[in-house]
Amino acid sequence: MRFKILAIPFARQYGENIQLAGRDPERFQVMMHKLRDQMVLAEELGYEGFCLTEHHMQVEGIECTTNPLFWNMYIAQHTKNFLVGQLGMNLTAMNPIVLAENIAMLDHMTGGRVFAGFSRGNTPRWTATMGQHLGLTSAESDKSEADQRNRRALYENWRLVKSLWTDDLTSIKGEFWNMPQEVEWTFNPTRDWGGEGAVDANNILKRGGIVPRPLQTPHPPVYAPFSYSMETARFWAAEGAKMVSFVTADKEEFMPLILENCLEAAREAGRTAVTNNDVLALGAHLLMGKTPEKASRYQSMFQEIWSYAYDAPPYHVPMGRIFGGSRQETLDSVMELAERYKIDEIFLWHHVGFFGDDLEQEALIEFSEGVIRRVNN
Repeated sequence: MRFKILAIPFARQYGENIQLAGRDPERFQVMMHKLRDQMVLAEELGYEGFCLTEHHMQVEGIECTTNPLFWNMYIAQHTKNFLVGQLGMNLTAMNPIVLAENIAMLDHMTGGRVFAGFSRGNTPRWTATMGQHLGLTSAESDKSEADQRNRRALYENWRLVKSLWTDDLTSIKGEFWNMPQEVEWTFNPTRDWGGEGAVDANNILKRGGIVPRPLQTPHPPVYAPFSYSMETARFWAAEGAKMVSFVTADKEEFMPLILENCLEAAREAGRTAVTNNDVLALGAHLLMGKTPEKASRYQSMFQEIWSYAYDAPPYHVPMGRIFGGSRQETLDSVMELAERYKIDEIFLWHHVGFFGDDLEQEALIEFSEGVIRRVNN
């Protein structure tokens, strides 16, 4: 089985009451080093890789994941084979052409260790700010005009990213982006070496590409977080991506329906040999401790911050699965989920810097010794 970490770095610690922690350069340096050290340890412990979700403007010091691609490169520099990725990069409000370039560059600079994750954006503060030139804000999956506009941007931008990764030259006219913008372009190298049809007889640019094509063929593996939108789940399944589900126990009954729809969408798109493992990975919060007392303390602190910052306005995110029992209990839970859903990949939500290195590193060690080494040896 494969286990990846969804890292959640904080620039503040449990119990602190200070302003603008995310703006403090010294705190950011401490957070960087803690993430580096924990991910180096994670590779040694047998975890396959790590990822982060994209956030901006997090001046409070909570989830300081500005530009996960920079974080990916930073961790790749300090590890050997550790995979680096995102879960995910915003694919609505941000420039998809630049995003396609950056992920392709990262794929080369890490020697093909990248996996790519994309999201619609669930944070109005920065999604609306970054997408103001496009009239876009965050997704609520409520069928409103704002939600539908966000969805159209997702579909168009993925089509553009995929073409830029796989086609030598792209020509797309969209609602939000043109690739390329048709301008007069008289450049001898383009005429002689820029590919067929790059410019027309009137020297108007008609087709363009990015540099480079990704190192992995046809492109890095693609993931997307699952947030109860069946339409989004079907879209990504048809496109060859894998959904990562952190659903709560009370929503577990919907998983067979979700899987059925994803498999149906994938097969309708021509992926005839698709299995559960091709469309689904599962997620859980990693809150283990060396003793029941430590695990209980960790979970109590976690539940406090979750109620305060996650299952609260504007997010209202339910907590989801928790791996917080003994080694044997956690192993049993992992194997039961793997057997029930016929999957072999799990993402572990893991805070870095907020609860203290002792609890955070201990959780990584406990899961490794109790699950990874026993499952994969």
